[in-house]
Amino acid sequence: MRVAVVSPYALDIPGGVQQQVLGLVEHLRRLGQEAFAVGPAAGAAGADAGRPVMFPVNRSRAPIALSPMSVRRVRAAVAGADVIHVHEPMVPLVGWAALRTGRPTVVTFHADPSPMFRAAYRWGRGLVRLLLGDVLATTVSRTARRAVEPLGLDVVEIPNAVDVGSFRVEAQRDPRRVAFVGRPDPRKGRDLLLSAWPAVRSEVPAARLVIVGGGESPPVEGVEYLGRVSEAEKRSVLAGSGVFCAPNRGGESFGITVAEGMAAGCAVVASDLPAFGDVLGGTGLVFRNGDPDGLAGALKAVLADPGLGERLAAGSSARVERYDWGKVISRYTELYRLATRAG
Repeated sequence: MRVAVVSPYALDIPGGVQQQVLGLVEHLRRLGQEAFAVGPAAGAAGADAGRPVMFPVNRSRAPIALSPMSVRRVRAAVAGADVIHVHEPMVPLVGWAALRTGRPTVVTFHADPSPMFRAAYRWGRGLVRLLLGDVLATTVSRTARRAVEPLGLDVVEIPNAVDVGSFRVEAQRDPRRVAFVGRPDPRKGRDLLLSAWPAVRSEVPAARLVIVGGGESPPVEGVEYLGRVSEAEKRSVLAGSGVFCAPNRGGESFGITVAEGMAAGCAVVASDLPAFGDVLGGTGLVFRNGDPDGLAGALKAVLADPGLGERLAAGSSARVERYDWGKVISRYTELYRLATRAG
């Protein structure tokens, strides 16, 4: 089966949607399917939809293609596909261009969208359904599913996936080391974590914080900034850390970094976002969203009690197996078969 997997976001820039698109292509190919990616800056991954620009999307800035030429490139790239799988179909222009092609189409909604998009779904339902055309729809979580309920779609919930085994690498784990992975966007909560860190160090002087991701690096005692690193280096950092921290403020529908921390065998401390709670299933330590004192208290609790950290890590390591690509990929291939039969 020839499957075009479409991303509206630039594929050469790290991001949750891009990671799922590239992972899906890789695992479909392992199953013998002829899968390829379509998106801005696709490079060797597939068909290039053009140069991206940074555009405000969902309380962040996203690299999307807005040139009219992108529409022509996308339509040409997907023309020979047996199935087109469009991720975030409402994000212009690449997502729009891959819809209503006359080919069997699956769409996946990832986001916990902004109020503007929620209003569009509620008041512009007819127009959105017209733009989507005849599709099979999926969401990555309950949070994303609730967001698109006003559209009246028959939605299948298929979670994001991680290659669990690849995160279980040999490394000397430091139970006093905390890892954070993410962009410096305010909604990712890096600033919140840095503001809470002095209180953590005051009670656990041996605690160290390692930050993976670009952006500013203000000097804070006990904090090491690694900048952007390779996937292999990220896995090594997580495997060597006792705790993974996800202090995100909102706009998260799943929490792929949370799942990665779980897969790496870390105890997870996270804000009490509903999406994070669904992924963790009670195996992490959560604090009230946006509360630096609550964040510091949760980190101190797990850093000061090695037994607690070990119990949390064991629970999350078992739970994350449900998000492994080996379990998720078959749900997509079955959906593709349904789409081709319906088409």
